[in-house]
Amino acid sequence: MKNIYIIGVPRTGKTTLAHLLKEAYPAFNLISFEAVRNAFMKTQPELQMDNRESLARQEILPSFLIEFLNWNKVFTSYGNILEGDFITIEKLVNYVQKEDIILCLGFSKRSLKEISQGIKSHDREEDYTKDWSIEKIEKHFYNLEATDAANYEACKKYHIPYYDTYEERQATFEKIIKDLKEKGS
Repeated sequence: MKNIYIIGVPRTGKTTLAHLLKEAYPAFNLISFEAVRNAFMKTQPELQMDNRESLARQEILPSFLIEFLNWNKVFTSYGNILEGDFITIEKLVNYVQKEDIILCLGFSKRSLKEISQGIKSHDREEDYTKDWSIEKIEKHFYNLEATDAANYEACKKYHIPYYDTYEERQATFEKIIKDLKEKGS
């Protein structure tokens, strides 16, 4: 069994894709980076998991999650689906096992204004940005454009599939699942 890592910048549909993959691969375990991070924040506040720049957030949590998935795969005999914005692509490729799959979602190097409009167009009732203005999204995600461009280039460098979820999101997710099934994943 393989682990499937769904990474990318915020609001690209990582959680939605993870749920669709869970439906397609019911034996796989679904793990949310945010759930694990929030559990650490509540039980180990001294680790400062709420600070993106902390050692715990940059090094400890990513290595913990990947090691956990690998051991979980051994003990359960099932693969895992991990979704979240928890690690850079450069670091992830050094941690994952050869048979694992990395999928990166993004906005294909669009401007921050376009990205913000795309986020609003995909907002659902349960999304934390649903009541935010375009201006608030731009202020909160001020570095999204640069991060997404860096992800796009890293995906090219490491031959990782990068999927643009700005438009036709559902069709993109269906294509990802079809591609995985065709590869025997």
